[in-house]
Amino acid sequence: MKFISLASSSAGNAYIVDDGETMVLIECGVSHRKLQQLCRSAGHRLTDMAACLVSHEHKDHARCFDKLLDSGIPVWCSDGTAEALGEERLDAFHLPPGANVGVMERFGTLKVVPFRTLHDAARPLGFLIQSDTDGEKLVFATDTVNLRYRFPGVSILAVEANYAEDILSLCTHIPEKVIRRIRNSHMEIGTLCGWLSTLELGQCRQIFLLHLSDNTSHEARFVQQVEAVAPGILVLACPKEGVAEC
Repeated sequence: MKFISLASSSAGNAYIVDDGETMVLIECGVSHRKLQQLCRSAGHRLTDMAACLVSHEHKDHARCFDKLLDSGIPVWCSDGTAEALGEERLDAFHLPPGANVGVMERFGTLKVVPFRTLHDAARPLGFLIQSDTDGEKLVFATDTVNLRYRFPGVSILAVEANYAEDILSLCTHIPEKVIRRIRNSHMEIGTLCGWLSTLELGQCRQIFLLHLSDNTSHEARFVQQVEAVAPGILVLACPKEGVAEC
């Protein structure tokens, strides 16, 4: 299984999961034209996607969902996200009342299990994706202040590393209201490292750091911090725009 980052920032997010048989898009937070260009630069066609999974309704994650629907690509999200976007054609994952983990859906050779995340949005989701072709598991979670799951046997982690508290505290040009929102809705690098240290990562081979902030992150430092708690695993900070894969 491969995870391919096309865009990863507050300006727009888009990623591809490909197991050689089936491809799904995760997020569509750039213009439709830009998404087509980014897919081509990765050697793929947008029309080859079996579906698009959207974590939540914010524009940097769902900008061109309507264009995807118009082109015949199913778009899946939570019922809360579908309601917030006001689109009846969206497909909603089923999460039983009070449950943090939803019902599995299949897209070709990829099985997707949604799980709840913690963000200022209408029932945002992360995704556990497993391939029938090689059995590998991938976890995708962005725009979440923390994670409360363990994911045994995971092969690839694609997780948010938005900011560092020490850098954020020095950003006097950022309004206090924005600082509070960052702290209450995004993952701090120390929080991520603390979560990673609780996992059994014996089968994990790649960790992708998503959604780094322009002002309050440090790519090289974040990679080193994650490498320290996940030794022997290839760690990559996804660029704001442009193809990144391992």
